[in-house]
Amino acid sequence: MKVTGYITRRRCIGKKLAFADIQIATNEDHDSDANRLDGGRNKTIQVVFHRGDPETDVWIDTLSSNIFPERNTALPYGGFVFLDLCDSSVEDRHGTKSYHVKSWEILQNPRDEAIDIARNIGTGGISCSKYLKSRGEAFLKFNPQVSKNQLNMKRTMKRTHVSTSRRQQTEFSHGDNRAKALRAKIFAAWLMETFGRDKLAANGGVLDVAGGKGKLSIELSLQGKIPATIVDPLVRKHGDKLEPRDAKRIQKAQAPHPTLLPKEFNGSTFLADCEHVVTESSILVGLHPDECTEDILDVALRYNKNVAVVPCCVFSGFFSLRALPNGKAIRTYEDFLEYLLLKDERLKWQDLGFEGRNIVIYLVS
Repeated sequence: MKVTGYITRRRCIGKKLAFADIQIATNEDHDSDANRLDGGRNKTIQVVFHRGDPETDVWIDTLSSNIFPERNTALPYGGFVFLDLCDSSVEDRHGTKSYHVKSWEILQNPRDEAIDIARNIGTGGISCSKYLKSRGEAFLKFNPQVSKNQLNMKRTMKRTHVSTSRRQQTEFSHGDNRAKALRAKIFAAWLMETFGRDKLAANGGVLDVAGGKGKLSIELSLQGKIPATIVDPLVRKHGDKLEPRDAKRIQKAQAPHPTLLPKEFNGSTFLADCEHVVTESSILVGLHPDECTEDILDVALRYNKNVAVVPCCVFSGFFSLRALPNGKAIRTYEDFLEYLLLKDERLKWQDLGFEGRNIVIYLVS
């Protein structure tokens, strides 16, 4: 009995036994006995490849059209095959009939067709996943031109992404570590030029609010030997000490080591505990101090102190009650700058020119 059909399931067990489910179809090139099967055409049957069966042991492995399927890959899913079956079927204990294969041949192998398609440059074959690679169906390797084109595309997209990221970083973010270090240098130099070294170093020196790792205070110490106190709730790895590298630089320059004060700066609890720190300072400064930006200005104005603050984030959701005199809510960076400048007519602003938010609002009292 001769039939043609498609492999829908398969299982190979070693070198002597294999099973497959065949979806019966018709083929004009071969005589088909599909109508003799129960259900006729479009029926799925189970077939058995059995090496060692006296009736079907005709396997000749030297012939490509009749090789015993020792591996699952020899029975490709979706493969269109011709089968010469024994006329009699065998029922298992569940009543399922199966037919023994006497000879067979793969007429159409979907893997071979896919490889041929992938070799065609116009199709742009791609490797979709590790799953395809594990099944040997990562057809991109057969088309080096497509691979080269995709590599060039990835490089172009990467350059575009980097360019966009830099543009967004310049406009919105704090910048990378190099930009932060340069920003601290520029701001420290501007403070000494605007207020003078002697005024900054007077009394308790500079109060660096939300100073983080102390980059600004370190620059003030190195550039002008100006004492500073860093106020920031940051939990430090080295306790009340700076990073060893920074501490060594300051020691080598014989400059004053900044004092670290692990407190959250605000206009209420901080003043209750550390009011003397404010009154003894020469100036309050903040370089991108985030939430406490407004508190720095308010405290400086209350105690008639010199102040210089570089606002960054607006935190419109956190400070939802902020509004301009006309009732407009503070939502943008420009609105925030205007809101801060309206606190006192003596306040001025200047563009510092470094990467990121670079407008400083200051008061020389």
